Amino acid sequence: KVSAPIHELEWSIKAARLAVKRRKNCQLTYTTYLQQIKNREAAVDKLTNVADRNETKISDAQTLLEASKQSSSKALSELETVTQRVFREMDRFKRNVDEDLRKIYLSHAKVQVDYSHQMDTEWGKLVQKSSNGSAAVGSGTRGSVGSGSATSGGSKEAEMLMI
Repeated sequence: KVSAPIHELEWSIKAARLAVKRRKNCQLTYTTYLQQIKNREAAVDKLTNVADRNETKISDAQTLLEASKQSSSKALSELETVTQRVFREMDRFKRNVDEDLRKIYLSHAKVQVDYSHQMDTEWGKLVQKSSNGSAAVGSGTRGSVGSGSATSGGSKEAEMLMI
């Protein structure tokens, strides 16, 4: 009764972790492009400040810089898209996990109540058998120990039967 919802909850948690991991990967890609832009800007500055300027190297460095800026822009838009998706998924995840946990708790409580009822029934049967056995014996050794000892003796017998 309880294991299926728990497995579903585990899958939901794994899916949420995977979504966050994908977002982190997108964020890492974006920050990598930002660092690449800084490095290429530094390279362009270095090439432009040199006394013997090589225009082809400067042009190539600026082309690489522009390519990095475009890649960074694409990575930023992808990061924003993934971030929005993760936020939507997390909101849905929170609602579903709350509902799933409530169902699991309720199911677990029902299982515990059923088990307790079954144990009460079995103990009742054992106590009744024990009481009937001591009544049939009459005033045997169990009854002569003291007042109320038939019930406690029966309980001990029932307890030993359960063990």
